[in-house]
Amino acid sequence: MSRGGRLSGAGPSARPPERVNSGAESGTDPGRTTDPVRTCVGCRVRGPRSVLLRVVAVADDAGQVRAVVDTRRVLPGRGAWVHADPRCLELAERRRAIARALRVGSIETEGLRAEIERAAEQGGGPERPSVESSGSGSGLEADGHPMSTQR
Repeated sequence: MSRGGRLSGAGPSARPPERVNSGAESGTDPGRTTDPVRTCVGCRVRGPRSVLLRVVAVADDAGQVRAVVDTRRVLPGRGAWVHADPRCLELAERRRAIARALRVGSIETEGLRAEIERAAEQGGGPERPSVESSGSGSGLEADGHPMSTQR
């Protein structure tokens, strides 16, 4: 006697179809490498790690904690990610997002501000996407039709 589950007596049409996982469905292509995605703590826009700067907290001898850019991305400890744009740093400072992401009480960011402004002047990576173009405001699909079912 078989211990059939609740679908065993219902016939083959009751069983869900078996899924074949192809690389196109899962978003992975064996021949293509993708950059990990990170979120800017300032503007909250997600982007590839290559266009964001990693920021870490470093304590000096006096116990003062300051934020520094980890250019080689190898410094120990928690990291926060920010675009090389002074506006993103300003938003992060206003919301105290850097200190929260790094899990420190308070953090000095003046040196970080100078490094980010220098990186922005040198073109520290591709331009970050504008917040307005994130797709959450036009009400139009990609083909130009409104989201409404009425046409």
